[in-house]
Amino acid sequence: MRIIDTIVLLAFLDPDDPRFFKANEYVLDITSLEDIFVPSAVLLEFDLELKAHGIVDQERDGIHSRMAKLIPAKKILSLTPSILGHASRLTKLAKWRGAYFDTMIVATGLENGANYAITTDHRFAQLGLKATF
Repeated sequence: MRIIDTIVLLAFLDPDDPRFFKANEYVLDITSLEDIFVPSAVLLEFDLELKAHGIVDQERDGIHSRMAKLIPAKKILSLTPSILGHASRLTKLAKWRGAYFDTMIVATGLENGANYAITTDHRFAQLGLKATF
């Protein structure tokens, strides 16, 4: 099983990003491949990134409507108290800036049986998931 990281969704939106074409492949694979899932923490971090980069509410709404067509609800892995506890324990290993969401994303993957995270962030390996992109 593989989980998608936030960077994939961000690259998917940006045609100038050098990872754009590969990100498109992964996002389009979410519905067609049985082993790709999206942690709900990714969706939250994605929205916060859009907002932080000045994307207005109406445009964010349009982006999320588009993503809803590409990411079916059955492919979203929910946060649970168990996952949040696991993420809290991973915090001891994650000493980098922005690790809050990384620990939730990795914990979600680990608690659901993922082996890989589709990400460019190789620090995920320090938390227990191999990174692939």
